[in-house]
Amino acid sequence: MDVRTTEIAPDVFRLSVTPPGAPVSFGCFVIRDEEPAMVETGMRGLFPLVREAVEQLVPVESLRYLIVPHFEMDECGSLNEFLAEAPKAEVVTSPVGASVTLSDFTDGPLKAVANGETLSLGRKSLRMVLAPWVHYWDAMVVYDETDKLLFSSDLFMQMGDREPLTEEDRSDEVLECARFFGLLPSQAHLNQLLDRIAPLAIDTLACHHGSVLQGDPSRYYQAMRSAGDVVDAPFYEMQGVAGP
Repeated sequence: MDVRTTEIAPDVFRLSVTPPGAPVSFGCFVIRDEEPAMVETGMRGLFPLVREAVEQLVPVESLRYLIVPHFEMDECGSLNEFLAEAPKAEVVTSPVGASVTLSDFTDGPLKAVANGETLSLGRKSLRMVLAPWVHYWDAMVVYDETDKLLFSSDLFMQMGDREPLTEEDRSDEVLECARFFGLLPSQAHLNQLLDRIAPLAIDTLACHHGSVLQGDPSRYYQAMRSAGDVVDAPFYEMQGVAGP
């Protein structure tokens, strides 16, 4: 099992792992800047592999921000392991994440961000976009204003071990995947997030699972507006399958 590292924008790197038998790949992102950051840390069991890949890009001890889009094992399972090696790091999360989940999971310093709040890394600037109940109630996505890139977490995910980048239109696949996993159960909350990101200048959707999607993102926004409320997804009944 290897970590595949791909530069998806200047000094922005996708780290992707596909464990044997997993239906999806698991990604996280490293931003190399004056204040280095990670978006998602990956699962605890993958920490040695991911840590080694991060170290090839920036010293792990130099990490300044560990950004948690929502509380889930593949988003922040190895958070405490990274905090143990990065003494200057702050955990960036939504207000719900800071008060309800991460406050008990970690003793690391928490930085709760408001919708639209920006975080300067030096050359790059990140804008936080809250996304309550788009997968989980503490969810948010992260907009890299400098590179016109959205770290979309589980939104726009695709199945399988896919190539790092694609310009192919996968809107039908993205919609089918969302309905299979039932990870976006509320259309009203999903529409609220789509309304928030639609005005942003975005060229790239940096998905946590599957390929990073390049090109016009409006095709994906349009597809997801037809997802509907998902209350009985096939994945809910499956056993022994590691999901998103």
